[in-house]
Amino acid sequence: MEIDNVQVVKPFGPLILIAQLPEGVIKPLNEIVDVIKDRKDMGARLAGVIETESEIPHSMLEEKKVMNIFHALSRSYLEQAYLNAGLHDQWNAMNVKTQMQSIWSVSQYENEYNPQHNHSHCQISAVLYLKVPAMKPRNIPNKPKEKDGQIEFTFCTNESIFTTGSFVARPKPGMCLLFPNSLYHQVYPFQGSGERRSIAFNMAFKGFSKSSGVQVAGDSVNLYNETNHAETIPWKLIEQGYHK
Repeated sequence: MEIDNVQVVKPFGPLILIAQLPEGVIKPLNEIVDVIKDRKDMGARLAGVIETESEIPHSMLEEKKVMNIFHALSRSYLEQAYLNAGLHDQWNAMNVKTQMQSIWSVSQYENEYNPQHNHSHCQISAVLYLKVPAMKPRNIPNKPKEKDGQIEFTFCTNESIFTTGSFVARPKPGMCLLFPNSLYHQVYPFQGSGERRSIAFNMAFKGFSKSSGVQVAGDSVNLYNETNHAETIPWKLIEQGYHK
């Protein structure tokens, strides 16, 4: 007896976009980080046990003509999410606006790490690797799967042959990962003298009906204030700071 129309589907879990950006994007971003990395003005707001974390002004990204790359990646990720959810018609019926909420550099050195955490005040989070150093192997007997310097995303703890509860990525220069802001992730420490340099950013989006102009998707926080008290919106306060 034959059984027809057998499928194995994976309808659950978060989507992660992985892209490899060219040197033409990485070089100007490294130039920006070279200028701002010693400000170390983001650490108090972040989870990492990392000393050198510095906010990147939007104006510098605009001057280097790289800001549009982050918006394009975010739009591509959003479109794939809508297609994956079977909402192609809804995507085509919207005008989508993406908004950079925050962006900063992370210069991680030996024994520094980022504990498990997620992000807030956004819908999309991302990391882009600019430099990955040579790492000293630990060579612990019977421990061949070292995760030093890697990033691990955790969705659930019910791991079995049928369920993948986590995903580990080995960074390389130019690798960019976009993921839901609610997805927990952590960065492992490493041994070695080099710098593991990355850029992290948080993006929000709003979808507006092409026919009515009414917001129908995306960030719904502070809609009243954005109309009536725009000066209270966090990303507007951030942008004001950039242009001082």
